[in-house]
Amino acid sequence: MLSLVSPVAAHIDLVPRQSIPKRWETYTLRIPTETTAPTVKIQVRVPAEFEIETIAHSRVWQISTTRDERGLIREMTWSGGAIPPQRFEELKFLARNPATTGLYTWNMTQHYREGEPGKWTAQTQILPTSSQGSQRAEDAWRTAQTATTVSLIALGIALTLILVTLLNILQSGRRPRRDSDL
Repeated sequence: MLSLVSPVAAHIDLVPRQSIPKRWETYTLRIPTETTAPTVKIQVRVPAEFEIETIAHSRVWQISTTRDERGLIREMTWSGGAIPPQRFEELKFLARNPATTGLYTWNMTQHYREGEPGKWTAQTQILPTSSQGSQRAEDAWRTAQTATTVSLIALGIALTLILVTLLNILQSGRRPRRDSDL
């Protein structure tokens, strides 16, 4: 059976597409098989400015890496698994973003059981911290979470005090009368 695989029929996506300098970020490769032949191997060449810390474990794929003279991962390869046609898989890794802002290109190759491999690129834009606003948003979120927690604690204390007061009122109304109280 002969199957023709068209490289324009598939792609690999890398997210996030934007981040900030020097942040440790979990990147996700989304690999669909949009051809009639399953994907059996994925290779990713890492831009020199990124530092790969670790690659998420996979029970399906065998992961191999190529390191540079500094010991940093420069290429990641997933093989030994298969992504069937009309299905996709997500593979993750932890990387430290470059210190310098700019647009960085990742080169990827998607190998199929039959036919020519697909060659893809993905870009990550590293923006100045102030232009992304994500740090401010994260700080605001943490502040809101703290305020919510404090409010819930205060509400719990108030409800406890109300309950204690009500119990005291009920108990004082149930005391038996003594002749000396008249």
